[in-house]
Amino acid sequence: MSASENPLAGIQRRAAEDPDARFKAFDSYPWAKDRAFTEQLSSALNSAQPGESNLSEIALGARVHRFEQQTKIKVDGDEYKQWLSRNNIQQPRFVSEEAVAIELVTAPNPQDRKLAHLLVELGDPLGQIALQQTNPQPDVVVPSWQAAAPTAELYIQRDPTSTEPGKEPYPKKFEEIVEFLQSGKPIPGIRQIPDTVIEDPSITAHGRLTAPPKPWEIGRTPSTEYPEPSIAQGGI
Repeated sequence: MSASENPLAGIQRRAAEDPDARFKAFDSYPWAKDRAFTEQLSSALNSAQPGESNLSEIALGARVHRFEQQTKIKVDGDEYKQWLSRNNIQQPRFVSEEAVAIELVTAPNPQDRKLAHLLVELGDPLGQIALQQTNPQPDVVVPSWQAAAPTAELYIQRDPTSTEPGKEPYPKKFEEIVEFLQSGKPIPGIRQIPDTVIEDPSITAHGRLTAPPKPWEIGRTPSTEYPEPSIAQGGI
């Protein structure tokens, strides 16, 4: 790639030349940080019929659509699945822990937790953990700013079956997020912005500049004998 080449153009060029590069770029896209994708995915999953077992296909379609929308690179879903199988690669986690935690609070019924069911279908242990969580307190209300907050990736990908001594059980961060949401406590690292508008006294809605003269006033001076008519006097 030349120094002046656009990074996206470089990805597009490599994807056109090498299918492996296209699929690697598809997997490395920051899915969990893309709030618009999370909203599109949730909408697509919620439109599925109860008990429908092809959530992974719906999610793949949402990923293909969003990736093409953002990069102009088209990915064939069937070829992608064959590439995963051929190289013994698992799909990356494209749903953030925050999104799953918010779903847990807003969907007390485990059957309605589509993101969690999707993760179970994909073999991600976070999905089963989310489904096993007890219903949150009914009087807890998720603040609007928190429900609409952009999602971000706050986990480190590791082997969930690892039993290294001294390691916290997987995933500690998710359980902390759920606890904060259920108790109504603010999540550390998320800035709270009040829903009020504070007026700056140094800013005024009234202009300080003098209005420019009207075309017919240019070159004229007010006459004391025939003063300019005012609106109160019936002037125009």
